[in-house]
Order: sequence, then structure tokens, then C-alpha cells
Amino acid sequence: MEMEHHEKFIKRCMELAQESMDAGDNPFGALVVKEDKIIAEATNSAVLHDITDHAEINAMRKAKKVLGTPDLSGCTLYSNCEPCPMCSFMIREQKIKEVVFALRTPHMGGYSRWDILQDKGLSRYEPAFAMPPKVVISVCEKEAAEQFEKAGWTIHKM
Repeated sequence: MEMEHHEKFIKRCMELAQESMDAGDNPFGALVVKEDKIIAEATNSAVLHDITDHAEINAMRKAKKVLGTPDLSGCTLYSNCEPCPMCSFMIREQKIKEVVFALRTPHMGGYSRWDILQDKGLSRYEPAFAMPPKVVISVCEKEAAEQFEKAGWTIHKM
């Protein structure tokens, strides 16, 4: 049952990624979910607005406003693509409990390339960084890869 929930949310991330591309930006979408309810969703706006406006960061910003707290420890972050190092540090600082993504990005990922999402050493800097989140990878990977390829992005396989 858990994988079905993950697939449903990743497919929503892919819909958001399509909206981002349709708006002229890069193909990224992210959600923050709490108790199986979408709290916030966002697209990428880094090309059009601000380089720090990655979908994951935008979703976490919205979730903090909705929940009225910077502590997202009861939340799961979903993304159609592995969070980059910048997003991964923010995930750790916002205390996200679980991260689920479709595609690995071994050239830029905060999990595959750099060990930010799983670095237990960061936890010694509490309260700034929480314990590593649970990470679930490759959910709807084939569909996400096809979407990136249609957008003209080269997918680097692990």
C-alpha cells in the first residue's frame, strides 16, 4: 500500500514538472505531504525568478507557511528528481522525516553524488540538522526518465 501512495504523489510531481516546463522553466515538481495529505506543492522557478527557487525549496517554504512552523519533522517530501545539494541541506534543516524521489541524479544529487541526505555526522549540529530522513528512490523512475528525455534533458544512469 505504501508504494501506491508514493506513486500517486510522484505522479503529481510529474504533473507539476510539466506545468513548470509549460511555463518555460525546468522540469521539476515537488510536494510536502503530512498524514497522506498534500500540504504544499510547487514547481521550479529558478530560471524565471531566482536561482534558489527549486521546486523542493518552494514546496518547503509553502508548507512552513501553511503549518505555521519551520519544523517539518512530520512531513514527507516528494520530488520527480533527486534533490540537489542545496535542497538536501534545506531538507535536513527543516527536519523532513522522509524523502521520496523518482530519478537519481548521480552528477548533482544530494543522495547519489553527495551524501547530504544520509550524513549522520550532520546530526551532531542539532538543532540545525535533524537525523537523516528515510529515503525512498526510483518510484515511477521509468515514467520520470521519459518525461526528462522528452524535455531534452540527458539522463545519466547510475
